[in-house]
Amino acid sequence: MTILLLVLLIIVIVGVVGGVIALTIVFVTGRVKQSSARAVEATFAPGEVLRSDPMANFFGWESKGGRQIRGNGALVLTGQRLWFRRAGAAEPLEIPLSAVTGVDIVRSHNGKSVRRDLLRVAVQGDSVAWWVREPAAWEGHLRSLLPR
Repeated sequence: MTILLLVLLIIVIVGVVGGVIALTIVFVTGRVKQSSARAVEATFAPGEVLRSDPMANFFGWESKGGRQIRGNGALVLTGQRLWFRRAGAAEPLEIPLSAVTGVDIVRSHNGKSVRRDLLRVAVQGDSVAWWVREPAAWEGHLRSLLPR
């Protein structure tokens, strides 16, 4: 009987810990989305945003390698720039479209992968990547805005 009680106790503990982890993830994700939405609303005029993703996952600059802060935040495409503000960061990353030399879809960047397609943007000899929803749509939209 004591082994059965021990097994049940372990199952209950694992269930409670799993529930706490799931609730924490939902809470944090919600906070990041709200923060991203506020930042986009405060930064851009109505109609200026062509495409956005409030939970884009930043994979960093190729030139900086693995020693940089990655994370989620708002990625925005306008007619003139690509803008990203990581949750918790003070300053956004702004890339003028005039500096973009290419865009493609890759499966990894800086030795990191999430086993999904990533949007990679080439910028004057360097590159930066994000996991975004609908990366092919982002790629097509970006390509359509680049000079021929």
